[in-house]
Parts: sequence; C-alpha cells; structure tokens
Amino acid sequence: MKNYRDTNAYYLSGFFEQSELKYESFWLFYNREDEIQMGNFFPGQKVYSFLWEYANADILVKIDEWKRAFRRNDIEILQEAKLHTRNYLSGERKVYLDCLETNLITADKKFKDLTAYDTGQRFVQIVTNENISFADIDLSFLELTNPADKFRAVVRILDTDGIKALILNGYHHRGELLKVCIVKSGGTCLKVTEDLPLNIFENTYVAMPFNG
Repeated sequence: MKNYRDTNAYYLSGFFEQSELKYESFWLFYNREDEIQMGNFFPGQKVYSFLWEYANADILVKIDEWKRAFRRNDIEILQEAKLHTRNYLSGERKVYLDCLETNLITADKKFKDLTAYDTGQRFVQIVTNENISFADIDLSFLELTNPADKFRAVVRILDTDGIKALILNGYHHRGELLKVCIVKSGGTCLKVTEDLPLNIFENTYVAMPFNG
C-alpha cells in the first residue's frame, strides 16, 4: 500500500473555492493482495458504513426487505453491530439507506471486497468519536439533487464535532483500489507524511457519495 497527502488540494479544489477549502484529503493506493486496515489511521474511533439504493421510477413495486443493501451484497450483520435503516425522499426519488455501525477493525473485514469496480460505488464510510450516534449525522444533503452540491454538503458534515473523516472508494487506471480519506484541515493527526507529487486524478475514478 502507498499513501499520500493531497497537500495541493488537487481533488477538493474541484469542488470548493479556495476561500472555503478547510478540508484536506489523503489517498491510499492498495494492491489486490494488500489488507485494508483503516483502523491504523483512526485508532480508537468507530465508523458508520453506508450502502444505499435509489428507487427506479420505472419500478412500481416497492423494494422488499430482502433487497436491502446489506442482504443484496451478502454482508452478515454481527450481533455486536448496529444496523440503521432509513428511507428518504432524495429529490423526486426514494433512497433506501442502510448503515452499519461498528469499529474500524470489523468494518475492514466486512467490506474488504467492496471496491469501486462493483458495489463500492454505493459505499461510503463516516469515522466518528465513540459518543457520536447515528442521529447526530445530518443527512439533509439527501434532499439535494445536484451531484456537486450534494458532495459539498456531505463533506461539510466534517464541521460537526466528533465527526473525524469520510472514507470514499475508487480505483486507479492501473487497477489499484483507492481509499480516499477527507478530514478537516488541522483537525486530525495524520500518519501520512509523503505528499502527492502530481495531479493524477484524470487517471482515477472516485465514487461521489450518495449519488445515484
């Protein structure tokens, strides 16, 4: 695994003006055989792992329980984990939102096979302090329809005390899995010291969270 800090804000400057850019990101490049261990970067924190599905306007039958995201992806819900399920109206479409609350070690094991090649496009994680509950996470961004506006609103939840990071999924054109971590500037002690030397993002794909 290789990791870099995006000190020049190559990625986030595409969404935020410089005057409002109070966030930074670091990028983890995994080979297929690498273990994903996000807990090494956020020790002692917990994580909310979101999967979601948007209702198709052409489908009139309600999405049944067996089609919920975790069941659809064959992810077992452990007894010590908490599962939160919500249905929202996002724009003019209903979104079926599932969220698993665990520690990072459990999450790394449960979601190691979710990459942006497949269902990772509908997968994002929010790292928080232990005292943050699911109800503390402001999900009002789901009411927005413009993808860029929604993404900016998702990133701004980092302004909430106790919310530490967003973890996004993607891949590099060489086939490497990406984990993109967005944090508030100066708010997290990052264990990443090497800077990203170039704007490489034309060669990467990163799924924007909560966009259908």
